[in-house]
Order: sequence, then structure tokens, then C-alpha cells
Amino acid sequence: MNSKINADIKSIKFIFNRNKPYLLSSSIIFACIILFFQFIIPQFKTMLSAQKELREASLRLEILKENLNILTNTDENSLDQQIKLLNQTLPLSKDFAAILSSIYYVSSKTGVGLGSFSLRVGDLSKSEKNDKFPIISLSVPVNSDVAGVNSFVATISKTLPLSEITLIKIGDQTSTINLSFYYKPLGGYSDNTGARINSISQKGLALINKLKGFDNGFSDAMPIATSSSFIIK
Repeated sequence: MNSKINADIKSIKFIFNRNKPYLLSSSIIFACIILFFQFIIPQFKTMLSAQKELREASLRLEILKENLNILTNTDENSLDQQIKLLNQTLPLSKDFAAILSSIYYVSSKTGVGLGSFSLRVGDLSKSEKNDKFPIISLSVPVNSDVAGVNSFVATISKTLPLSEITLIKIGDQTSTINLSFYYKPLGGYSDNTGARINSISQKGLALINKLKGFDNGFSDAMPIATSSSFIIK
């Protein structure tokens, strides 16, 4: 038994002495592999993440510079006037006063008398909708001939707030015009400070300049309401 153990020990010593020159290098390689997986790879991932964050920060900084340039070169007075005009064109809510003012203003300007009509207030938070914008629809009786109706239609189509004529019924003494007035509530507020600010395009400026030529019936509409009557439901 002892001779067998001694033989095994001698064999181990022989194998150890024979491979002794390779043990140090193997140990170093093994340690390097452990270090590579425990330290190098995580550091490499951290470096890639830092580079990604740097690119995103550079992009945000570039956007902020562009936004600052746009804001610096924007005429505040001109922008305020443009916003005011656009709000008159497409109100942010159901502006019933502006609608009535527009109708009575056109009636006064064209000399066309109006019959009695009703305006349904309904739920202020709900509205009829077309494909893009919510609308308020109403039917307006017009006490005039065809020429008067044509004049009323031509004038209200260029009067703010923005409206659309959906139906015209011509009668012997009284005609009916169905109108749809548009409005557009603002979307949800976003506090994204990195959002890009876009300046008004040339097409948008051309549209704003065209709207400047439209009439605004909000000035002297209500005093002539005595010539006809309306009911708010």
C-alpha cells in the first residue's frame, strides 16, 4: 500500500516538474481572462454608454443653439400680432360671441336681414367633428333674394372666425344658409426643453398675409342684433 502511494506521489512530482515552466504562464493567462471579463468588458460598456450620452448631449446643445437663434431673430410684436390673428381665425374653444359677431357683422355689411335662429351651446367640452377640426354648426335664415344671399355668402367666407358654408336653400322670401365654424383646442403641454422650435414657413407666412385681408366681425356686430333674434339653447 505504501509503495503504491509513493509511486503516485512520484508520478505527480514528475508531472509537476515536467510542466513547471508552463504553470506560471498558464496562471497569468487565466488571471488575465478573469480580469478581462470582470473589469475590461464592463469598462468598455461604460465607455460606449458615455460616448452615446455625449452624442445625445451634443445634439441637444445644437438644437438649443438653433432655438436660441430663432428666438433671438424673432420680432415679438410681429409674432404677437400673428398669434392674435390666428386665434381669431381658428379659436381655441367654442367662441359663440365671435360667431354671432361674425354673422351680424356680415348682415350689416351686406344689408341682408336675418330671421330668427338658434345656437345650441350644449356641452362645452364636446363638439361635432369633421376629419381634422371640431366644428359648431348652425342654420341662419336670410331674408333676401338670390343676390343678397350671394353677397352674404361671399362676405362671410372672408370674415373671421373661419367658417364653411355646407348648404344653401333658396326660398321665395327667406333662404337658409347652413354654416360650420371651426375651432382647434391646443394639444397637451410638453415640458421637453430639448424640443426643436421651427420658424414659420414661407407657406405659413403667405397664409397669414392672406388672412390679414379678411374682415373681423367682432367690432360692431352685437348692436345690430335688434334687427333679428337668436336663441341660445
